[in-house]
Amino acid sequence: MSSDQNILSAQVDLVKIVSRYILLEQSRRNLKGRCPFHKDLATSLMVSPEKNQFQCFGCGKGGGAVEFVMAIENKSREEAMLLIAKG
Repeated sequence: MSSDQNILSAQVDLVKIVSRYILLEQSRRNLKGRCPFHKDLATSLMVSPEKNQFQCFGCGKGGGAVEFVMAIENKSREEAMLLIAKG
């Protein structure tokens, strides 16, 4: 992970980004929702606001804001970082 990506990930609210794509529900300290990366009948995607990380317990995808945008928008790391920076 580059230092630029570390700085960007620390400044970005992952919950806001994920919420643009899927409905998130409170689940104790985390939020949960249906994973957009596979056919999800349950709420297997967990988002940790505290750690600013996501993890799907169905398909295994996980990471931070950059990884989420890369996967959902089918973008390169650089393109995802630009999308996040633009807001």
